[in-house]
Amino acid sequence: MTIVLAAGLFPKTERALALLRSADFIACCDGAANSCVQAGFVPDVIVGDGDSVNAEVRHRYADRIVRIAEQETNDLTKTVKHCLALGRRDITILGATGLREDHSVANIALLMDYADLLPVTQGEAPAIRMVSDYGTFYPCRDQLRLEIEIGREISIFNFGASYFSATGLQYPLYDFTRLWQGTLNVATRREVQIDARGKFLVYVAEPDRQCDKP
Repeated sequence: MTIVLAAGLFPKTERALALLRSADFIACCDGAANSCVQAGFVPDVIVGDGDSVNAEVRHRYADRIVRIAEQETNDLTKTVKHCLALGRRDITILGATGLREDHSVANIALLMDYADLLPVTQGEAPAIRMVSDYGTFYPCRDQLRLEIEIGREISIFNFGASYFSATGLQYPLYDFTRLWQGTLNVATRREVQIDARGKFLVYVAEPDRQCDKP
């Protein structure tokens, strides 16, 4: 599994940190390398213009810094595309939320663009997801099947899809158009299936008490 570590809030929960520990490739978005190294992890590549990487980290890992100076895309997009160019296809994004709300919203929306770069099997989410200390975002097209704990809260955000339906959710779906209208649903079965025509984003809340620890 490839981890792309962005420069938002560094993960604190055991669930998120376990993903970092199990990764076979860690790609840091520029200044995210600082927190990555400080936490005891070793970046395999650092992508960006390098301005936010501190001198010690920049010197120690000079052989794996990929400088991309263009300003048309953010460091997260540069890093994801670099990983795809390396043939990495199973990507989990960490640290993409927190610190600045505008960056968080942009990064979540960009997840839909990244999904377009990956092949999709019917019923499965693209092999890219975004994990925070509080839950997981899955970009979807046409259908999603999830194994999930009963009672988990699920929100669905529409990115141009229609003909919504679902099994395993407490509240029935309809063809909503406003961003918030598919939020705050609840899993009533261990398997949830969401069907639509087009693209949508699913968020599964995964609370962890460690989030509240200093």
